Amino acid sequence: MEELLLEIHGIAQGGDGVGRLDGMVVFVTGALPGEVVHIRVSERRQTYIRGTVLEVVTPAPDRIAPITSDDGHAAWQHVAYPAQLRLKEQIVREQLAKLAGLETPPLAPIIPAPQPWGYRNTARLHVAGTRIGYHYSGSRQVADLASDPLLLPVLNTALAGLREVLPPFKQAIEGVTLRASASYGYAIALLHGHANTSPADLADLGAAWMAHTPNLAGVAAEAPGYVQPTPVHLHDDLGGVTFMLSPESFFQVNTPQAERMLDLIGQELDLQPGERLLDAYSGVGSFALPLAKGLDAVVAVEENPTAVADGVRCLPFNGITNVEFVRGAAERVLPQLEGQFDAAILDPPRRGCHPAVIEELARLAPTRLAYISCHPGILARDLGAMLRIGYRLDLVQPIDLFPQTPHIECVVVLRK
Repeated sequence: MEELLLEIHGIAQGGDGVGRLDGMVVFVTGALPGEVVHIRVSERRQTYIRGTVLEVVTPAPDRIAPITSDDGHAAWQHVAYPAQLRLKEQIVREQLAKLAGLETPPLAPIIPAPQPWGYRNTARLHVAGTRIGYHYSGSRQVADLASDPLLLPVLNTALAGLREVLPPFKQAIEGVTLRASASYGYAIALLHGHANTSPADLADLGAAWMAHTPNLAGVAAEAPGYVQPTPVHLHDDLGGVTFMLSPESFFQVNTPQAERMLDLIGQELDLQPGERLLDAYSGVGSFALPLAKGLDAVVAVEENPTAVADGVRCLPFNGITNVEFVRGAAERVLPQLEGQFDAAILDPPRRGCHPAVIEELARLAPTRLAYISCHPGILARDLGAMLRIGYRLDLVQPIDLFPQTPHIECVVVLRK
């Protein structure tokens, strides 16, 4: 394999260090700006090279010792937390300039996480025999993880309980989804069985796990051709609303930072009594429900049927009567909506908004818009389209929802 000695001068979206060799860009996983590194080349193209660090010859002052396994799920754990924040802000600024032509965007300082470790309220882990963990980066091999310092403590307690009871059932499951309530301190889980796993084995494993783990309140199970008939739900609070969540419904993974994001959106949209709010890509309604008070109507559009069912279930529990969930892809539902909206929230998946969604904003005519993005490059692309239909960019606010990783969440506020 080809090896190189390289000086790193920048950081790329996705977290790789960036250097240059004979006019070619070199992306190096695990390297930081200011370092000299010895790398192994993993890919060579006409215009770029990719590689991984073999040895850090000259470390950056921001490099620290990692504390957990090198499987990629905490890819920036070797970066001091203040430097993580600085680099994320830099990535957002560079992507907005490069892809949206915004040289001086209204970029606010990133909001740091109050807990750089022990913040995640959910995890999807792989299981291979008695090995439980994440896949090594670029591999299907499971990195055995005794505990995960990114998770809320109750999830590590549940993980330890599963390890204790798993050996007799080690051929039964290929994965497990864990979800914790940050508000109430308990967990639920979903076992993912193999095609040949019997429902009885899944039920026995779930029962043994719950008996061994007091804070595990419920275990559901699924396998190809089988879904446990009795659903399992968890209560968690956000913005004064109690949500009832299925194990796999989307909910922000960092509850304290989700509260800050919700406060920011509420403040910037400045919703007034009698107004109409559109929440596209709404999930369970984590923005729509807390912001609904006093509004004439809220329309929450979501494609995932489990998330819609969870959101609808929350309405009577919280006494909310002015929110309507519409199930379907946003690009198909928005053209069918009637009337106009005073404000809108867009929280699309990583791939961003479908072009038809942005086109429909012109017709639906919200004067205030909050766009939430977890990918600065896609954010820059979609911002360009929104500016072309008459919106003005007022704020780009990065929020660190994912410490110890290069993932970046931004709330963008636009107005007409």
